Amino acid sequence: MYCDDGQFDKYTDEELILLAKENNLKAFDALHNRFLKKILNYVNRIVSDFQKAEEITQETFLQVYRHLGTYRQTGKVSSWIFKIATNLSKNELRSQRRKKSSGISLQTKFFHDDHESELIDIIPDVTELPDDTAELKELNQIIEKTIHSLPLKYREVMLICEVYGYSYKEASEILNCSKANIGIRLCRARRKIKKIMSKLEGITHYLSKFKIPNNDLVKK
Repeated sequence: MYCDDGQFDKYTDEELILLAKENNLKAFDALHNRFLKKILNYVNRIVSDFQKAEEITQETFLQVYRHLGTYRQTGKVSSWIFKIATNLSKNELRSQRRKKSSGISLQTKFFHDDHESELIDIIPDVTELPDDTAELKELNQIIEKTIHSLPLKYREVMLICEVYGYSYKEASEILNCSKANIGIRLCRARRKIKKIMSKLEGITHYLSKFKIPNNDLVKK
């Protein structure tokens, strides 16, 4: 199987990885480019250290390349890559704890397309948002801080399911736990987020300004 540079965007993740297994380095580069920003963003939000996230992301793709021969088509390629990134991120957090690190910072920023994001990831689709970048950015920062205040097991399931849209089955493969456990963690994470945000001073102002009802902050 062969494709040139101009055709890579037409190939599925599975097709690209099969090409990479046949030592097609350009196919692997295409796969790397397709997932780089997603993995970097995800890892950064787990370890709360952008420089460390860059290192872990690089190691993630090195491991993907080294283990191409062991990849089996039993699930999504993306789930496999996210699982590797998750394991490496958890190893880093364990290392931080051993070094008596101060823990997870609430100041982590969400990077998207090489700049700070202004997307509101956990709020459902809103058809009409006001053209007020400063206000929207501030609301996004409140939500980001709220996510980062969650314990790791809740934060990671929120990112995997709510932000990246993986199913319970896929999330269970990435996080190495049962689908039932995923559902329980996600439910508890939503409740914690709603509880935290309901106590934030000024949040009602933002929600009314952006026409987002309180009960839309998290799914019931």
